[in-house]
Order: sequence, then C-alpha cells, then structure tokens
Amino acid sequence: MAVFNYKGLNYKGKKVEGFIETDERSGAISLLKDKGIFITEIITEKESVVKQPEETDVLITEKSSITKEKKGFPPVYDFININSIKNVLFTTIEKKPSQTDIATFIRQLASMVKAGIPLFDAINDIKSQIGNNLLKKAVSNILESIKEGLSFSSALKNYPKIFPNIVVSGIEAGEESGALPLVLEKLALYLEDKNALRKKIASALIYPMIMSFVGFIILFYIVVYIVPVISKIFKSMHHALPVPTRIILFISFVLSHYILIILVLFAFVYIYFKNYFKTEKGKLRFDGFLLKIPVFGKFIILKEVNLFSQNLSTLLSSGVIISKAMRVASLNVNNIVLKNALIEAQKSMEEGYGFTAPLESSGLFPQILINMVRAGEKSGNLDEMLIIASNIIKNDIDFYVSSLTQLLEPLMIIVMGFVVGFIVIAIMLPIFEMSSIVK
Repeated sequence: MAVFNYKGLNYKGKKVEGFIETDERSGAISLLKDKGIFITEIITEKESVVKQPEETDVLITEKSSITKEKKGFPPVYDFININSIKNVLFTTIEKKPSQTDIATFIRQLASMVKAGIPLFDAINDIKSQIGNNLLKKAVSNILESIKEGLSFSSALKNYPKIFPNIVVSGIEAGEESGALPLVLEKLALYLEDKNALRKKIASALIYPMIMSFVGFIILFYIVVYIVPVISKIFKSMHHALPVPTRIILFISFVLSHYILIILVLFAFVYIYFKNYFKTEKGKLRFDGFLLKIPVFGKFIILKEVNLFSQNLSTLLSSGVIISKAMRVASLNVNNIVLKNALIEAQKSMEEGYGFTAPLESSGLFPQILINMVRAGEKSGNLDEMLIIASNIIKNDIDFYVSSLTQLLEPLMIIVMGFVVGFIVIAIMLPIFEMSSIVK
C-alpha cells in the first residue's frame, strides 16, 4: 500500500487537499473521482515530504471512507468539518439553472469558439465563471466525458433537464457539418430572443399581479376582521337584515371560523386537478380551453408559433434534416393541441404531401405562418421564410402584451370597485333602515 498526497477541486470549485492510501495511482484517482474531487496534483509520499493536511472541505483516508461507505454513512470527517456538513445538507436542494444561465453559457461558448479557441479549452474557461452550482457540475462532467472521447452533443444528452432538445440537436448538426461556431451563434441568438420575450411578458404582468394580491388582502381583512365587529350591531337590531348584508355576514362567518378547512379543501382540489392535468386527456382539455379564451388564447397561439418558427429555422439553418428538425421543434411546443397539429403536419411532410395543408386545415395557426411556409416549400428557403414569419409575429405579440396589460388594469378596477361597492351597500343598508325606524 502506498500513500498519495493530492490536491484538487471539489464540486463547488473549492481547493481541497489531503492523503489517500491505496495500491496504485490510478486507484487513488478513481476513488477521489467517486468522491467528487477533480485532481490537479497527486504524488506519492516518497516524491515529497508528507505534510499534515490542513482543515479542508474533504479529507479522505481509505480506512474511514470504506468503513463508513459500507454502512451507508459519509466519512467521519463529514461530521467534524462544518463545510462538509453544509455540502451534505444542501446538495439535494440545488437550484436548477435558469434559461438566462443556459443562454449566457451558449453565448460565451459561441464567442470563444468563433475566436478560434478550441472547444474543450473554451468550455473549461467558461466553467469557472458559472454561478449556478448544478450547471457547473454538469459542465464539469461534460468536460470529463469529452476527455473520454465523447462528442460535445453526446455529452449534453446526459443532461436533458438542463439543456433543451434544440441545443443538443443543433450542436450535433454543427459537429457533423463542421459549422459549430455558426450554429452556436444562432443558438445563442435564439435563446436570447426567447428570454427577452419571457421577460417582456413577465414585466407586463407584474403590476396587475401585485395590485390583485394587495386588493385581495385588503378585502380579506375587511370581511374577516371588520365585518364581524359591525355584525354585532346588526344582531342587536332584532330586525330582518337585507339580502346583501346576510350574504356578507355569511361569507365573513365562514372565512373567520372555517378558514383552515377551506384551505385544506383548496389544497386537495389543487392536487387533484394538478394530477389530472398531467394526464394526456386532462392536458388536452385544459390546453384546448386556454386556446378558446378571448384575446388570451390568441396570445398563447402567437407565443407558441413564434418559438416554433425560431426553433425550426435555427435547426434547419444549422444543417438538421427537416424531418428531425420538425420533430424537435414540435417537442418544444407546450400546448398539446398545437403540438398534435404540428405532429400531423410532420407526418404529412414525411409522406411527401408537405405540411402547409395540415397547418391550414387545423384552423389554429396564423395565416402569416401558413403563407411563409408555403413560400418556403416552393422556394426551398424555408428557414429564411420562418424567420420572416417570426419577426412579424413578434410585433403581434408586442401588441397583444400591451393590449392585455391595458385590458387587465381597468378590469381589475371594475372588479374591485364592484366588490367594495357590494360590501359598502351591504353594511349601509341596515344603517339606513335603522335610521328610518328611529324616525
């Protein structure tokens, strides 16, 4: 048995060092790799003076690690070292990388590869700049896979929950065609446009959502805490109360006495419908209902069609064959009704009939998309026509976002005014009756 001193990085990128006792250098590297440590230096005791390891994130000896692993426990030092305890507690709740994190990674990679930096070196340099721990671990493992001989796209396929299908398929086509820098550039543009659209929608809806929340809290306080105080006066009148007053008093009584039961019932209903909408039948009904909502349904169609057009155009211009590009682009559509229509169009195209007719017969897709697809099929420039369609649809989306915002604000005022007015009338009616009786 030989003693090896090692230095390396743990999965959080922190420097660690220590010693491990095993037969061969390769065995030591393998054991440390299993512990999530990436070796930067490993030497035997004979090659240098053995130093007592300082307090580090991970300290491993073969005896302690093997003994505890057999019992299902982490090494004994994990219970002594505070950093290791933090690792054990928080590794299971790591935050999933956002779309912005993925877009930033692809943009940096596109810029570095375009500048002539080798792919492996570019990914390795970007890894140190990644803030999200889960993405950083994935990129580290991807680098290890590339070292072992896998292609970049094959390594990405191991992380379908982090990297979307369009990224994997596009990079795979770029590797096959030798145009990876161009493909990465187009993927970066697509992801940035997608994030910009999402942020625009979120920023447009944040004000109505805040106002709705504040209004609900105020109404809840009035009904639960103010109305019961006034109800004591009404009870002392010994007089039949008006219908609006009785309705408000009933709502106040239920909310103030059975709020926990109501919350439990709402939780059960929410869980039931959430599970139901995960089924194919439930999702089909729910998505179909969303498309029938005035204004909002049209907006959903435009948003999905815009992303589909960008997806398909990016994949086609990256060199992906049209059948595979259609399949990948369709998978990224969230609404199941629109997805089924696109799948039917894909089948029609694979049978040699084109996919303009199925899109038109579905009655779901905007005419601009159908016209551009028809022109693209005839001219052979489908990717360019789809970009034109996407740019036009973007303007329509901007119009619908502003329209929805302008519609929500007066609608909220009307609803809140109606509710507040109803409460005021319900409270004032008995007072007016009392004054008339006194007179």
